[in-house]
Amino acid sequence: MRISLTAIFALSLSWLFGQFPTTYTSSELYHQLEKLNTGASVLYLAAHPDDENTRLISYFENKQHVRTAYMSLTRGDGGQNLIGTEIGPGIGILRTQELLAARKIDGGEQFFSRAVDFGYSKSAEETFEKWGKENILADVVFIIRKFRPDVIITRFPPSNYAGHGHHEASAVLAEEAFDLAADPDAFPEQLSAVEVWQPKRLYFNTSSWWIKDLEEQAKNSDEFLTIDVGEYNSLLGESYAQIASRSRSQHQSQGFGTDFPYGTNIEYIKYVKGDKVIPGGEILDGIGNDWSRYDASDIGSLIDEAIKNFDPLNPSATAGTLAKAGKIMNSKKKTPFFIQKQKELNDLLLHMLGVSIEFNTDKMLVVPGQDVFARIDIVNPGASSLTLKKAVYQNKEILGEANLVNNVLFSEEVKLHLEENAELSNPYWLNEPFENIYLVNDYSLLGNPQNAPSVFADLFFEKDGYTFSVNVPVKEKIIDPAKAVIFNPTYIVPRVTFNFSENVNIAAGNDYRTVQITATNHGEAFSGEVQLNLPKGWEAAPTSVSLDLEGAGNAKIINFDVRAIAGAQSGKASLSVIKSDKTLRKPAMSLEIIDYDHIPAQIILKPAIIDLVPIDLKTGDVQLVGYIDGPGDDVAKYLGAAGYKVEHINADDLRSGNLSRFDAIVTGIRAFNTRDDLGFDNDNLNAYVEAGGIWLVQYNTNRGLKSDKIGPYPFTITRERVTDENAVASMLLPDHALMNYPNKITQADFDNWVQERGLYFAADWDPKFQALISWNDSGEPARDGGLIVAPHGSGYFVYSGISFFRQLPAGVPGAYRLLANILALGSQDPKN
Repeated sequence: MRISLTAIFALSLSWLFGQFPTTYTSSELYHQLEKLNTGASVLYLAAHPDDENTRLISYFENKQHVRTAYMSLTRGDGGQNLIGTEIGPGIGILRTQELLAARKIDGGEQFFSRAVDFGYSKSAEETFEKWGKENILADVVFIIRKFRPDVIITRFPPSNYAGHGHHEASAVLAEEAFDLAADPDAFPEQLSAVEVWQPKRLYFNTSSWWIKDLEEQAKNSDEFLTIDVGEYNSLLGESYAQIASRSRSQHQSQGFGTDFPYGTNIEYIKYVKGDKVIPGGEILDGIGNDWSRYDASDIGSLIDEAIKNFDPLNPSATAGTLAKAGKIMNSKKKTPFFIQKQKELNDLLLHMLGVSIEFNTDKMLVVPGQDVFARIDIVNPGASSLTLKKAVYQNKEILGEANLVNNVLFSEEVKLHLEENAELSNPYWLNEPFENIYLVNDYSLLGNPQNAPSVFADLFFEKDGYTFSVNVPVKEKIIDPAKAVIFNPTYIVPRVTFNFSENVNIAAGNDYRTVQITATNHGEAFSGEVQLNLPKGWEAAPTSVSLDLEGAGNAKIINFDVRAIAGAQSGKASLSVIKSDKTLRKPAMSLEIIDYDHIPAQIILKPAIIDLVPIDLKTGDVQLVGYIDGPGDDVAKYLGAAGYKVEHINADDLRSGNLSRFDAIVTGIRAFNTRDDLGFDNDNLNAYVEAGGIWLVQYNTNRGLKSDKIGPYPFTITRERVTDENAVASMLLPDHALMNYPNKITQADFDNWVQERGLYFAADWDPKFQALISWNDSGEPARDGGLIVAPHGSGYFVYSGISFFRQLPAGVPGAYRLLANILALGSQDPKN
């Protein structure tokens, strides 16, 4: 794999700039000028989205004005979701975009490794065993060589005090990569894309979490440096900690909204490797932080002049000086530093003029072979001249020269043709099957937070003899009466996509179960025939269906009735378009859209596949299950797939106590963390149990409970969990009805689980509770609080930390059988 240095940095940065119509105030423009005039860089390194210390990133970007980035080893794919139902790659994409939203506020950049967040890990050894240590070490070395930081700061210590195997691993890898990045014999294959690099120093961002007398130790040791991130920036109108508060609050899926801090706020960093800062010094001491470091004092002098002469009432007067600096940059060797700085300068020059650019269409989803009609709007509001030389799309000129001046809107519609072989807009790290590490073999993509825009043009401008270009993506523009203007990326998708209503179809016995598919057209009218391809031991009626779809946006539901026949095994069913009046890509693809107000809409494309799982599943007399929603999970959907009738219980039902119609009630994950009403309605739910009902409460975190009244009897929610999905399950009360009716639970029911057994187990429970299962991670004591049951009146209350929300969508048979037994506690066979 070979790619030029210029290409890799141009490709990896192309989406970072030109994201108009962003505009800056005069104070922000001055602030950006100060950033343009520095040459140092800092890399903050940790394991997950939300691990980063936004206070330090904000400080380095906005006080020191140095280029600052956060490298998160993972995208947080194994984490929980406080605002929706996404898990796995979906939550990874959501958390990636939350990181980018945070970086837009604090000013930093964002990188990742290929590591998949496989969930909570209790040691670096386990983490490295799953990831392959050399794989992720190579990624950290690559990002150091690419970003070329002078200083690296880690969030965690390289020991089990880090509190998570991924955390510990991030520190271990940082220390090793610090030296290896400068060694040409380490990962030499990277040197076709990047050059070796030696950072100057490595520090650890410690806290009183690890060092209880930190303030005292820092006063008496030259190992520590202190940084006041609470310092106020009058130019920006807030302190660095306040900027960081807004940044951190973008992690909405993790519930990390923070208070707006005031006053002194001290951060501590501790020496690890490299040049140690002398007592009383600062972290950037001894590091060249101006243009002379890059033999470009002539450019630095012009930036100094621009800063000195900056007029907040007429920022456009600075554009000419920047144009002079740009012409000199053109003569410099295209090193990573100059590629980066020239892109910053080009964007800043347009912002100095007050230029706004929009390149919009009315569609978010477009298809190969289609003509996309988009409008380019450009306005230069001042009297300072600027010329649009041309606009280029796929090496073809789509607009010619135009003079832009005096606040006159330049507006032209252009036609952009998408080739039939246009690449689909799937997140690059999801294009290949993966388990614990994403497969990325393109150095121009490795580490990038997201894809470059799918549809874009290069706009070439000329200012005072300096010709430069900016990359401008085509975006969907929506005028929403309630939310004003909304911009979304434009994505290239298949002509028709096929979404199964569930990821899993459960076959219990020989009865047919309906597989429902939504076929959605994204292009011209379509007519064809669709076939469901089944694994051995399964049959469908019909075997194929005709499908006629009108224009883009038209959707229809198609159904196949599927059943398992004798000897059927679990397998995957796929779709094929066997007749079509249009050329369609193979295989048939599904489309998932992730859409929240705080991020741009995102998509995932993957083969249209459903897991078919034959389960010896009995449900007893349970028919109607009530579901009390938490912030989001798909347990209710998969209960429906298992044959239950599921009704979502609303707040009025809870308040009225009108619950007797339900055979069982299930509370969604983290409901007691997010719903104030549950504490008030606990009595009604307890009365339902007392009258003979079954109430299952799924896991809640022990932090931020809305009520300490959960169920009829007291217990404590802890942070105990079992992360080994293969941990041996010991049945503490094998004769208990829950372990026997209507399904006999055996060790086989604990096979093939995914990610973990459970989390946030119970402890200190009332004597009326009985614990039914014990399991533990290697080297740890038994954890008995994953499933506790208490009779109350004629019914039962159950608390479970078992991760049904992961097991059911994954089609784990034993999880369905165990959950069915919980729901049937009130209707067990008298013989049990």
